[in-house]
Amino acid sequence: MIATRKMSNAYLEQEIMTLNPLQLLIKAYDAGITACNRKDEHKASAVLTELIDSLNFDYAEIANSLFRLYEYCMREVKRGNFDVTLKILKELRETWVQAQDNIKSEIPQSCTL
Repeated sequence: MIATRKMSNAYLEQEIMTLNPLQLLIKAYDAGITACNRKDEHKASAVLTELIDSLNFDYAEIANSLFRLYEYCMREVKRGNFDVTLKILKELRETWVQAQDNIKSEIPQSCTL
């Protein structure tokens, strides 16, 4: 059991280390969605904290909007209202997945390995 867990953790760590920033962001949303589905206040709050910490305020307009949205989600999680946060995280995740798909479609096919 312990050996299996160590192998699983090593695999997860390796997977995370090879993700690009957009893939990491999507993975964070996945973790937040899972935490909300499980009604896990601690993990949902930790994910929201990471999302806040990842904001780049060089792009102030979008970063400030996301900051306010994440803070709202944090308050809702603290109140035990996971459904609102779940809906927001799912919608944001879908938006970033669409952005990722758009980026992939713009890369010339000759650039793929």
